[in-house]
Amino acid sequence: MRKRGLAGVVIATETFRPLVLAQARARKLEPHLIVVKHPVGGLNAAELEERIEAAFAGLKLEMGV
Repeated sequence: MRKRGLAGVVIATETFRPLVLAQARARKLEPHLIVVKHPVGGLNAAELEERIEAAFAGLKLEMGV
């Protein structure tokens, strides 16, 4: 999504992915979405970092990096 020339990325858990996409469609936007495993609430810093790293690794694979 771009607003005022700035790119944005949405980070959401897999459970909320459909909601994010529906809201984006309603606003005629195509979000750059990073999806992490649900849930993230209650995770400690190391566990959250693991989820983020796994999502980032998947993103790099999708982009062929």
